[in-house]
Amino acid sequence: MRYKESALGIVWSVLVPLCLLVIYGVVYGVIFTSKWTTPDGQQGPFALYIFSGIIAFNLFAEIVTSATTLVQSNATLIKRTTVSMRVLPLASALSALITFGLSAIAFVIMYSVLAGVPPWTALLAPLLLVPLWLLCLGLSFLLSGLAAYFRDVGQIVPLATTAVLFLSPVFYPETAIPPRLLPLVEALSPLGVILPASKDLLFYGRLPQAGPLLLYTAAALVVLTVGYWFYGKASRGFADVV
Repeated sequence: MRYKESALGIVWSVLVPLCLLVIYGVVYGVIFTSKWTTPDGQQGPFALYIFSGIIAFNLFAEIVTSATTLVQSNATLIKRTTVSMRVLPLASALSALITFGLSAIAFVIMYSVLAGVPPWTALLAPLLLVPLWLLCLGLSFLLSGLAAYFRDVGQIVPLATTAVLFLSPVFYPETAIPPRLLPLVEALSPLGVILPASKDLLFYGRLPQAGPLLLYTAAALVVLTVGYWFYGKASRGFADVV
């Protein structure tokens, strides 16, 4: 339904991240002449590094940004049907997951052209999607419930997602982050743990540390539980505020 009125249709879900890749690649790779050094001291495929981060960020940004208008945009469904309101954040998160999958296909094609055969550890990369998606779903429950009553949430979330984009190692390696700030970035950024782990699996052929990923998964489950509970409480008054 999102693309049914457009000429290119679902192709936009792949075209948009590719366009962003070109823009960021020119700005950071040509104008700023940014480099991405691999652990062995070689210059890695800069475009692929950026693209792998962009599609993960787009998944996060699409889910949390759409959450701010989720209740208002479905006012008719809320007032005139008996469908469980918990379906709304879930449907939005699943839609973003499909978009991510299409972008991932473009990434695999680019990877094969620019870097050849990935290491065997790349087969484990999809597992990182599980805690990230659960965290985003939990945030969607929480933010959509808040935004129904406090419309300022719709102004705050775009600023927060922009901060996440530049505070996370999307355009630079995690080694560029000062060591004293790295724990803070990993704690505050929803992508601070996932992106370095994905680079290890996709490009470096090594397994990421299990400790940070286990803590991240536990935090994602806590956020999901709290968000689900809060949304259930908030949804009782949706019909009165939309």
